[in-house]
Amino acid sequence: MKIITSIASKAPLDMDIAMVTNEDEAHSALKITSIKKLNSEKLFGDSNEVMIQHQEETYVLRITKQNKLILTK
Repeated sequence: MKIITSIASKAPLDMDIAMVTNEDEAHSALKITSIKKLNSEKLFGDSNEVMIQHQEETYVLRITKQNKLILTK
């Protein structure tokens, strides 16, 4: 079983740190991964949709009427 612990960064819009450990392997090394954190208001601005280019594909991330995020291809 993997245990994921999130440690929030003090700098706004900076990085969060996710520490992933494996409960079954007590002597295994601790893996620390940084994850970029974006504010949706800054990402979307006054729009409800943004286009994201990933490799050769374009995705649309949009805010729904229920204020949820949906990513479509």
